[in-house]
Amino acid sequence: MHIIPVIDIQDGIVVHARGGERAKYQPLKSELTSSIDPFQVIDDLLQWFPFTTLYIADLDAIERDMDKSHFYSELAQRFSGISIWLDVGIKTQKQTSLYASISNIRLILGSESLTDLSVLTGSCTSQNILSLDKRGGLQLGLAELFENQQIWTDTMIAMSLDKVGENRGPDTDWLLALMSTSKCDWYAAGGVRGVTDLLNLQRLGVKGSLVASALHAGHITYENLTNLNRDTAFACKGGV
Repeated sequence: MHIIPVIDIQDGIVVHARGGERAKYQPLKSELTSSIDPFQVIDDLLQWFPFTTLYIADLDAIERDMDKSHFYSELAQRFSGISIWLDVGIKTQKQTSLYASISNIRLILGSESLTDLSVLTGSCTSQNILSLDKRGGLQLGLAELFENQQIWTDTMIAMSLDKVGENRGPDTDWLLALMSTSKCDWYAAGGVRGVTDLLNLQRLGVKGSLVASALHAGHITYENLTNLNRDTAFACKGGV
């Protein structure tokens, strides 16, 4: 199973996301790092475990339409050996062009932000990732993003914002409904409490999960991640 650590950046520092109430986010407190500097936090995470992918949500860009392309060009160059899934609140095709030259960045097209559906029919559709965002059971964004599977990307995220950091468990019913009607690779986001949730998601056929709070609280260990990676590799080779 593909486990992707999430880093939420607000006012230039890494914060602890909870419940999608961004105005209330506090600086990160973690068992894996003592820093709140994005570069140092990533360094410490990669020293702890060899993650191949990171998910970054830049709340300044999402909430204030800030152009952060220069910052992420530098960050992507510094961590050139990993794939960075980046949510900067993309709304239009023009915004995607700011990041097009950064080879190890995959842009997240969050339904709560996206207003230009042409972004999903362009030449980089397979590279970008559509995130279907919900809060309190309500769909966030254009209805067509949730209903028209023809514009869905190869890799998809089911994001339950109200469950983020709240220790309430993933929205498995929603994930099962989504997976039953599409052949996309689905990633769960929001609510993971620990390895038991990850194992359950793996059994359901979810491709991977975005995780933050459970990692930083020590509820998911190095051994857990190693075993999940090993089990996934074994299954891919036809193991029983």
